[in-house]
Amino acid sequence: MLERMDRILAAFTAEHSRLTGGQLAVLAGLPPATAHRLARDMARQGWLERVEGGRYVVGTRLWELANRASRELTLARTARPFMGDIHAVLRQHVQLGIMEGREVLLLERLSHPGAVPVRASVAGRLPLHLSATGLVLLAHAPGEVQQAYLEGPLAAFTPLSPTDPHEVAAELERIRARGHAVQTGYLEPETTGIAVPVRGRGEQVLAGLGVITPAGDPGGRAPAIVQALHTAAHGIRRTLRETGRDRQA
Repeated sequence: MLERMDRILAAFTAEHSRLTGGQLAVLAGLPPATAHRLARDMARQGWLERVEGGRYVVGTRLWELANRASRELTLARTARPFMGDIHAVLRQHVQLGIMEGREVLLLERLSHPGAVPVRASVAGRLPLHLSATGLVLLAHAPGEVQQAYLEGPLAAFTPLSPTDPHEVAAELERIRARGHAVQTGYLEPETTGIAVPVRGRGEQVLAGLGVITPAGDPGGRAPAIVQALHTAAHGIRRTLRETGRDRQA
């Protein structure tokens, strides 16, 4: 039952935010009768909400529960003021992501109307090796996790996307040595990503904090961006520790 309900919820995306029972059945891979029954049951619990045209949207009950005790939201709320400082200066995308399986899950992003176009949004996912935020997380993952990732398929979104596991492994070594990740054109040819690790208790890496700018280094700002990211990451770590939230994150 729970597995089928999870498939119902997973059918909703930014592109498909309002779905009929029939669409839920197709996207969740369930028999129509089952999908309709589950959708009605979930609507009664507030997990879904029925709107005009007989369509369903994700209900506010899930948002309410997530905001009560979510480690991810605790981390995002703590990081937001520090991200805001960087965003106010750069006027580009500033984002926070965590490692989820073979992907980076974006917890928070601050954007400017004139910023470069990007592929994923908040709660979106990207392959770890194709974003600076994902690369910095993968670089600090346990060795067996890195090995398993490199043995799997390495997706490519542009001609510049790395698909050679030896090339990616070498890049992970460079990231650990210099303390930050940089990639240009892995996701979109016209963008550059820069990211640093956000650490919690001990040296555990909780998240990646990054920015996305126009490709290359307009104005030679990369060193200043790296320093600003490290300063923000230290601030997030300090705030988590001082407030006791490092036990929740």
